[in-house]
Amino acid sequence: MDDDNQSILARALPPATDYVLYLMILEYNLRRADLPLLHRLLQDSTLTIKLGWDLVHILVPLLPASKECLADVARLGNPREVILKVAELLGQTGRSLWGEKEDEEHDSDSDSDSDSDKPASNEEKAEVHVACDDAVKKEQHKSSYRSVIEFQALLHMISIVYPRIKTKHPSKFLISAFEAILPAYARVTSSSLSTIAVLTLIEKLCQSAKPVLPPRENSSASDQINSEQTAAPDPEGQGETVAPEEPGVQIRLLRSFTTHVIEVYFESLPNVDDGPGLAWTQRYLEMQHPERVLPFHKSMQSRFMPPSTRGEFSSSHKLSDLNNRDLMAQKLVVSTTFCRINIKANLVRQKGALYGVKIPWKDVVWVARHPAKEFVITHESNSNPILQSTHIDFPLSRKGMLYILGAELASKVLYEQLDRPAMVLGFHFDSVKGFLDPDLAAIGTEPPIVLDTVLLLGFTRLEDNLERASRFSNLEFYQYLQKLSLLSANAPSSSIRYQAHLMATKILHTYPSKQARFSFIQDTFEHCPYENLLVCSIGWLKEEILAAVSENEVKNGAEGIGEAMEKHHLSDDSNASFTFASPETLNSLSSYLFSIDTPGEHPGGYMGRIPFYMTALNLYYLLWMSPGVRARLQIPAFEKMRDIQGRFVTPLGDICHVLLDDPPMAGLRSEHEIAEIQLLQTTVDMVLAAVKKVQSEGNSA
Repeated sequence: MDDDNQSILARALPPATDYVLYLMILEYNLRRADLPLLHRLLQDSTLTIKLGWDLVHILVPLLPASKECLADVARLGNPREVILKVAELLGQTGRSLWGEKEDEEHDSDSDSDSDSDKPASNEEKAEVHVACDDAVKKEQHKSSYRSVIEFQALLHMISIVYPRIKTKHPSKFLISAFEAILPAYARVTSSSLSTIAVLTLIEKLCQSAKPVLPPRENSSASDQINSEQTAAPDPEGQGETVAPEEPGVQIRLLRSFTTHVIEVYFESLPNVDDGPGLAWTQRYLEMQHPERVLPFHKSMQSRFMPPSTRGEFSSSHKLSDLNNRDLMAQKLVVSTTFCRINIKANLVRQKGALYGVKIPWKDVVWVARHPAKEFVITHESNSNPILQSTHIDFPLSRKGMLYILGAELASKVLYEQLDRPAMVLGFHFDSVKGFLDPDLAAIGTEPPIVLDTVLLLGFTRLEDNLERASRFSNLEFYQYLQKLSLLSANAPSSSIRYQAHLMATKILHTYPSKQARFSFIQDTFEHCPYENLLVCSIGWLKEEILAAVSENEVKNGAEGIGEAMEKHHLSDDSNASFTFASPETLNSLSSYLFSIDTPGEHPGGYMGRIPFYMTALNLYYLLWMSPGVRARLQIPAFEKMRDIQGRFVTPLGDICHVLLDDPPMAGLRSEHEIAEIQLLQTTVDMVLAAVKKVQSEGNSA
């Protein structure tokens, strides 16, 4: 049968039939066994030029067996037609028809079931359901693998076809190809093979755009088909010369495309446990504070290291996957050197070095500070991410540049590759302002890798440059800290919330203006709707009070807070006249710290405020039990004036008694809620007993 089929393909060759009829014969009769014959027939450039445009979509479903035939079409067909056809097919890559087929099969199964009079038992239904789920997963995996194979083959065709195009402006064909590649790549990023295919394409296209190539010791394309070297000339490009500016245009276009590819890849990485895909910030904090890693618990950094580095001979699939993410990120960042994002970039091969690419700070700072509205990138829409109108012709991806910078920092702080370059606090402020959502209510909804990179920038750069924070105006400081604080309250990831809280705390306590720090804390108490951020604010206040007492900074303790703030606006020395360790400072915040809100009609409404009440009790306990704090803040006089026990502590204990007398009536429906109320009551009793003891000792003295 195969011999007869091959005989038909050979006998029907033009001029025995015309090209249209022969194409129909191929479409209805071509089998995988016929591909070696077709490969020999396609060596006729005339036949390939006539059929190449329509032959691609016939050959793609036969991959990987049709790889040689597709290379023949790319090498000998009309390059302008072929590249447009490849771009068209890339638009379909990754869009599985399995869902539609599943619906059709489901409908047919439903029809057959309706004809059956015998109902299925529950056990039979469960077995059928499990079998269907397994079949669906198997088919989806098969479809995903086929999409990756198609993606690889089509990109390989582009790498052959594009250098053949001879026209004044060949880059217009490259733009069409890139428009199709980006959304297709976004659909198949789960496989590292698709990323390798993109990297190979970038390298080869960059080579074709350079008039003189440096010698290369290793070539990732050494296993490609040798027939690429004998590609036919462009049949429509005879006599046309490429515009002299075209190589530079292609390099800029490739540079832009590469940063967008990096953006797609980094944002496609699934989370690791509760953290972002590369967990840069968590790994950095583990290295800076190894004592915080739980005993007998693998650190995140060790999970990303190769097994040989950890002294292991084997590793689980999960660990291998994490290490592979680092390696693939390295290759992507190194690809920026191909298209001259940084001419001096080089891969430093040292122990553990993964991201040895030096990005010019001025370029990254410019991209970070540029208005985000001029860099709108939509991979799945009809808009062209490469040709957004700005004052530069092919804009870099803002997020892509951010990830390149994050990768460079990771190489230095995680693998001790190079010294960290100096950076001022203002750059991180621009990063926070530029990459976090301008809508304050939406902060925390950004891609996890964006938040991870911004936090890594902060922790690695602010550590040695906080003395430059004085260049901030107080308004900039408020905006900066507000965004980080909201991130610590709203981020879905608990690890990101914790890291943002650490950074906000560090920035707050090291900002030079004590009065500005107080104003931010006070503003948080007055206007913040997030309970967890209010709890953090109490912690900030407690740390400021302890620091002020320990440093013995009280100079104008009798001066009111209003007078101190007035002096701040009249004199440059106002910062020295303000202190957290003064009765007036505590008095101005007492109405926010020690108050019980009306929960509404149901007493169970108090449950939401338990963390705040516990933290406030902790602060009140400290005010009484620390002799230095009690003396400097004049707590006995403060208590006599404000009656915190009568207005806050004792009523809080009474509420606990009411809630525990009849938990169901109070709305306490779980043992966990009851345990929280019991803990709050125990804390109230302990605080009252401790304060009473201190007061009695003071009276006897």
